[in-house]
Amino acid sequence: MRAAAPEVTEVAPGVHRLALPLGIHGVPTVSAYLLHDDDGDVLVDCGVAAGGAGSGVDDPCGALTVALRAAGSALDRVRRLVVTHAHIDHFGLAGEVVRRSGGELWMHEATQLDIEKYGDPAEAVDRRELMLADHGLFGPELTASSRGLQDWMPVMPSVGWPDRLLVGGERCVAGGREWQVVPTPGHSPGHVCLWSPQDRILCSGDHLLQVVSPPVTFERGFERDPMGSYLESLERVAELEPEVVLPGHGPPFRDGARRARRIASGKRRRLDQVRELVDCRERTAVEITAVFFRGELTGAQRHFAVAEVLADLAWFEARGSMTRTRRPDGVFVWRTADQEVAP
Repeated sequence: MRAAAPEVTEVAPGVHRLALPLGIHGVPTVSAYLLHDDDGDVLVDCGVAAGGAGSGVDDPCGALTVALRAAGSALDRVRRLVVTHAHIDHFGLAGEVVRRSGGELWMHEATQLDIEKYGDPAEAVDRRELMLADHGLFGPELTASSRGLQDWMPVMPSVGWPDRLLVGGERCVAGGREWQVVPTPGHSPGHVCLWSPQDRILCSGDHLLQVVSPPVTFERGFERDPMGSYLESLERVAELEPEVVLPGHGPPFRDGARRARRIASGKRRRLDQVRELVDCRERTAVEITAVFFRGELTGAQRHFAVAEVLADLAWFEARGSMTRTRRPDGVFVWRTADQEVAP
């Protein structure tokens, strides 16, 4: 696809934001960050396959190449690509970037769960379809909500496999400062942020966004309690008190601690609402989702909505305050731990 020239801005000394074209799920851009260094640059996230003005429509790295040039760099100057998490919008070009640049790919060890989906997307779709059916979704809505991954595989020319698996605490020097890897699971099991304590800058990926509350989705076989992980990660980042946040979507914003605590407050408020609904009577995840999302939803939107409700329910299950049982039709129903099971 051909896109307008990406917007490139210097957001801190030695750091450029690359607003790369996206167009997935109605989101216009994804923000990658270039950290300049004399020994070779560090790129944080990389976007998806998209042609760039003057770069040739068939070049999947076209838009990224144009953006790097505008920032005073090039693919062959990228010595390291750090991917905050392995969702396609942040990870789609990783394989191409490391192949063309010869640089290293750094990702958290828990991203292997996401990367394996791209190696066998049909199996991943089947697993998601079974999960959603188990919780009450059927028919065309089930099909549309399960197959989003396959719809967007064309923007990933190849699958990037990390050279270095991160656990947290690793450091690298770029952009005139030292950056530390901070694990922030929740939005994705292997999500990381990059933190510069020198001037309190946080590359937040999708952990902190300014306008929306990042979705926390439950995916079968991944993490037992992703909402619990996310709330803990938000507090971890709030305690750092970031002065400037460089998010994965949208422009930089200030006061990261305040934003982290506001997002956490919203997630806890939704947990209370879910508890109130299940206190009234046993319900399926799809029934709960319908209470909160009443309008028409695309397949992708419905998947995110149901999967976040499942993350809420898993939070209660992990703490022993809710249980689930199968109805005769095979669908799980949820009840609070002190509710009696109907005969």
